[in-house]
Amino acid sequence: MFKIKGPILVAMDLDDGSDDLLRQADALARSYKVRLSVCHVLPEIFAVRPLFPQLHLDDALKRSGLEAAVRDALLERIRAVTDRESPQTGIEVEQGTVHAGILRAAGRIGAGAVVVGGKVDDRGLHIPGDAAEHVVRYAHCPVLVARPSPAGKVLAATDFSDPALSAVEAGAAEARRRKADLTIIHAIDLLPVMSPYYGEFLGMPPMGLGEQMRSLWQTRLDECVHRFKAKGGGLLRNGPAASTILSAASELQAELLVVGTHGRTGLSRIALGSVAEAVVRAASCSVLTVRFV
Repeated sequence: MFKIKGPILVAMDLDDGSDDLLRQADALARSYKVRLSVCHVLPEIFAVRPLFPQLHLDDALKRSGLEAAVRDALLERIRAVTDRESPQTGIEVEQGTVHAGILRAAGRIGAGAVVVGGKVDDRGLHIPGDAAEHVVRYAHCPVLVARPSPAGKVLAATDFSDPALSAVEAGAAEARRRKADLTIIHAIDLLPVMSPYYGEFLGMPPMGLGEQMRSLWQTRLDECVHRFKAKGGGLLRNGPAASTILSAASELQAELLVVGTHGRTGLSRIALGSVAEAVVRAASCSVLTVRFV
């Protein structure tokens, strides 16, 4: 059963756009009865001065004063948005590259989940941004990419593999927490086949086998719906996995999409998986990624 056991770490700026991000993280922490910690990453503003070591102390004092000011500002924002007082909330101030600072803080406190936001592009769409994508790709724990999302269904995607099973478990837990219906989706994605004569084309199964395969996937999907008591039922769709999942989320007006990711490797796209990567980037609602190692 999916359960968050460690602190919720939310990475936030000091602008008003972070308020919804903080609310979603606070709700997650209260639901799982874990500590809420807030992380803010300062840019590298103090230069290394090997020729003037006597200035290191001056820089350290300036840094200490800046961090204290940031902590005070974060505590004030937390108090205004969540009614939490300082003993109830951890503050993590890092310096350097944003995603690296978030990941350091998550590792140091043993985060049970990380909550990150994004930015609004010139079309008014909420996109995760480079820092959020890096956190999703390399975090050791579930990551919630929080976007403003109206109340709706929880949509969990599965290909019936172990990582996807973890995602469905998380989707069921989130549906209960949010008092929302859970819908489970499986996309039948025909893989492109290379031919020396015709180039790339979609590999079609032999006549009759396609219906047998579809019947098999439908049976497995029905079992999944029954196992997780998905009140929103199951969706079996034809098409590329990422676009099919995103289309279904839009049709259902989902408030949360849940996808599984694979264990970490040295290759960034394999670390996240192309389907999860596309969903995180393009979804209009919040996305929860659940890692299977």
